[in-house]
Amino acid sequence: MEVSQDLKALAYGELEALSELSGGSLDLIEDSRELVVDYRGNLESLRKRICRAALIKRAWIDDGVNKELFVELNRSRYRVLRRGRWSDAVIIDLRIARLLVNLARTEEGEVFLDPFVGSGIIAQEAMLIGARVIGMDINPKYLGLLNNMYVDAINSDSLLSPIRNESIHSIATDPPYNRLSISDLDLDSLYRGFAEEAFRVLRSGGYVAFSHPTYVNSLDWFLNAGFELIINGLQYVHGGLTRLIYVFKKP
Repeated sequence: MEVSQDLKALAYGELEALSELSGGSLDLIEDSRELVVDYRGNLESLRKRICRAALIKRAWIDDGVNKELFVELNRSRYRVLRRGRWSDAVIIDLRIARLLVNLARTEEGEVFLDPFVGSGIIAQEAMLIGARVIGMDINPKYLGLLNNMYVDAINSDSLLSPIRNESIHSIATDPPYNRLSISDLDLDSLYRGFAEEAFRVLRSGGYVAFSHPTYVNSLDWFLNAGFELIINGLQYVHGGLTRLIYVFKKP
């Protein structure tokens, strides 16, 4: 399987997530230049899921005798928008936005939440795969960016949200982490509150995926809240910024 080399560890995590959504399972056999996995499940179901991947480019089926192309994906749209600014909102790469949505096991028809929706890029990726999307932000001007999207927009502090207990299937987000945030909380308090709220609103078996710079420490808050760590990986952005991507599961 040919994947994005800069995020190869997370590419396996994405493949594992899509395999679970297809009703199958897999084991990693080799992760040198390409990923080689042993997949157990329905191949047509996997083909439908893998077509929404962000980091997977091509996949082959190899039965030990013959090798044939299974799927080839055009990911040119991910080159259109790179991380930057849109008005006052910070925008993450489309590729990373879709990756977070997939790592959270977001499913068509289920309820997805981005509690720090900002520019709406992650919410848009969840909408494109057919999820019922809720976007929340404390700053009302960001919610105006959601006007042309099928998203339920909520102007609220994400740490005091009106969301019911255990009503959300998946969460993916890019929380604030620097002076661009309008929150008055210190980072520890912000991420502790995020972990506690995510645990409250997620259904049992639900996943939360998010990213933040390596200088932010959120691991202990999510473990203390009761989450299980599923996978984490690094994304090199530029010389001054490397980001951690975390995936947690609510037991």
